[in-house]
Amino acid sequence: MILTPRLRLIPCDDTLFDAIRMGNNILARVLGANVPKKWTDFRDTFGPMYVRWKAHPELHDWWTHLIVYRPDNILIGVCGYKGEPDAEGVVEIGYEIRDSHRSKGLATEAARGLVEHAFSHEAVQKVIAHTVSEENHSSLLLQKLGFTKIPEPIETDGQQFTRWEVIRLTYKSA
Repeated sequence: MILTPRLRLIPCDDTLFDAIRMGNNILARVLGANVPKKWTDFRDTFGPMYVRWKAHPELHDWWTHLIVYRPDNILIGVCGYKGEPDAEGVVEIGYEIRDSHRSKGLATEAARGLVEHAFSHEAVQKVIAHTVSEENHSSLLLQKLGFTKIPEPIETDGQQFTRWEVIRLTYKSA
């Protein structure tokens, strides 16, 4: 588990993946937290995540985390890594906060927790993230954490994305 001042980032395991599939009431009991009706916009991605997680036990530390807002003990989103560090020591992060908890610095706090956790592993030399090409809250969040925008856009499924990265040697923790 990754703890930040206001958040618990809880890594998904078999029990949590099963609870997610069984519904919010079961998830609330297993998680020991309040689970609102709509805590993620990407619920349908948990099935494929689970399949990959089961097939690759080495990824267990480098995958999906549920975000619980500690003051209210409520599930407010999901974050994590898109796999283990590659041969060059690069790992990618992603995050999502439900609408009711946005604009409170919680996505920044979750992303910072992921970056600091990644850099606590010697193998990790760089953390990357991707955003849509237009400036938005995520691009501002990444800049705040010291990420640098890579000038060449990436195209996926006809949409332009920007790559962001922060290098271990230049990262300044909070």
